[in-house]
Amino acid sequence: MARIKVLPAEVAQTIAAGEVVERPVSVVKELVENSLDAGATEIKIELIDGGKKLIRLQDNGCGLSQEDVALCFKRHATSKLEKEEDLEKIATLGFRGEALASISAVSRLTLKTFDGEGDRGYEVEREGDKLIRFLETGFPRGTMVEVRDLFFNLPARRKFLRGERSELNLITSYVTQAALAFPGVKFVLVHNNRQVINCPGVSNLEERIYQLYGHQALEGLMAVGYEENGYRLSGLASRPFTGRADRQHQLFFVNRRPVKDRVLSAALTQAYLGMLDRQKSPECFLFLDLPYELVDVNVHPAKAEIRFKEPQEVFRLILRGVEIAARSESLIKPVMIGGSSRKEGPAREKASSEPELNLPEGAEKEGETGKEGGEAIQTPAPESQAGQTSRRWRQPGEIQQVAEEPAGERPGRRVLGQYLNAYLIVVSEEGLMIIDQHNAHERILFEKFKRLDAENGWASRQMLFPQVLELSPEEVLRLEELQEELATLGFDLEPMGERSYGLRAFPDVFDEVRAAEILRGLLNGVGPERLKDKREKMLATMACKAAIKAGQPLSQAEMEFLARELFQTRQPGVCPHGRPVIVEISREKIERTIGRQPGSRD
Repeated sequence: MARIKVLPAEVAQTIAAGEVVERPVSVVKELVENSLDAGATEIKIELIDGGKKLIRLQDNGCGLSQEDVALCFKRHATSKLEKEEDLEKIATLGFRGEALASISAVSRLTLKTFDGEGDRGYEVEREGDKLIRFLETGFPRGTMVEVRDLFFNLPARRKFLRGERSELNLITSYVTQAALAFPGVKFVLVHNNRQVINCPGVSNLEERIYQLYGHQALEGLMAVGYEENGYRLSGLASRPFTGRADRQHQLFFVNRRPVKDRVLSAALTQAYLGMLDRQKSPECFLFLDLPYELVDVNVHPAKAEIRFKEPQEVFRLILRGVEIAARSESLIKPVMIGGSSRKEGPAREKASSEPELNLPEGAEKEGETGKEGGEAIQTPAPESQAGQTSRRWRQPGEIQQVAEEPAGERPGRRVLGQYLNAYLIVVSEEGLMIIDQHNAHERILFEKFKRLDAENGWASRQMLFPQVLELSPEEVLRLEELQEELATLGFDLEPMGERSYGLRAFPDVFDEVRAAEILRGLLNGVGPERLKDKREKMLATMACKAAIKAGQPLSQAEMEFLARELFQTRQPGVCPHGRPVIVEISREKIERTIGRQPGSRD
């Protein structure tokens, strides 16, 4: 008996649909691409339950004729390709001809359309692969596609969809990218009858960024424009010495198609070497235009990947484009000292934007204050013996008593110094330890924050004038989800219209600049997946954002303090994200590697 069988057509079609339609955002992406290819200048998307119950998209594009409607639900039916050679120079967002066929195979779908010819349009209703009805109807020029009950006929697939908020966040992120790629198009996104995005068409990218992210995002960006060998780079990227603590605003578009590509990311990172603090990542909204035959967008069924035919040309284009743009910007980093601003060369000062170390103030080496443009690090005092966290700020000079204490509980343990401004070198009779300073500080803060949380010890510091934060649509959704949790941590935000919020209060263990950065970190993700409890994820994110970073030089007293605090934690060997903190090389291993007898003095 034969084991190999040909699948029935309906089963094969459902499997193929799964390659294109993974979740609600896949449906939105395919429909938006069709609308843009149809020349739409207005696109409205309505959702219910994160798109799981309903996705309705309406545009004012060219619409479909009766003949088009009869063919558009067949697999590989497309108006965008005619012959095989066209695959080598794809100029449209969609081209496979599988979108409507795949979506209708796993949902209850209704399509209404009118191409402006005659006086009536057409309506089609389908359920799975079955045609329910096809009739004439009155409809304005354009197309409306309504997708209900996604995966109603595939309960196993439906079970693996995320919650309403998660699916909505994915869709919001995609619509934001589409709006950036096509600033002249009006985009409206509505969820459960509540407007999430409303961006009228504008004339340029700067205006679109202002609509989506506010003027604060524009302040740290510079214009980028460069052309070479038929490749053209344009858009906005971080000014020297600015950037963000995350990569949320690192967006690339190739021929106006939003993409994620390692070549582009690596080139951007390389371009900012020496121009950005190591704890910062560059922002970018960069558009790469190149001949269609030099990029392959036909790599993945869902068009999730691209491949450049000349990746080195692309890499060099971004390097040169950012370098030329940076020349017109000031390469002198501003430093705030004593409430006033002064400028010094990059090699001569400590960045004012460097995160604070949770150490006593005055912890610099003796005689170092005021040198290298740096200041004493102002941070909360360590915990008292009673386990209560003191919020009194230590004064310069109080470090002396702290620094005389040993580096940890192991006898004879000493901190030799710092390697690459990132690792502490600690030795004892038993061997040598290399400690990652960021991971170590993150572990210390995480455990302190957990104790504060268990004791309901979060106190707020009120601001005389609220700090205005302009949030992106995704951040607004996250804020609504986490608002109660944030309030219990000491954050108080007041709506100020549109997507502007006033930060009125923040946890008093931070200063207001650090608090705003930590708040944004919480709104862009609540921490490592290995922590199942949401509260712990939030505390881990706060610890990560507040911890010192690799590349920050520390005084001997600060290193001693950090090492001692680390070895008083419950899990000194691992940070909250699961990364190792300590690499230990035993004395026996060192002696055997060198060829010395263990314990020998010869």
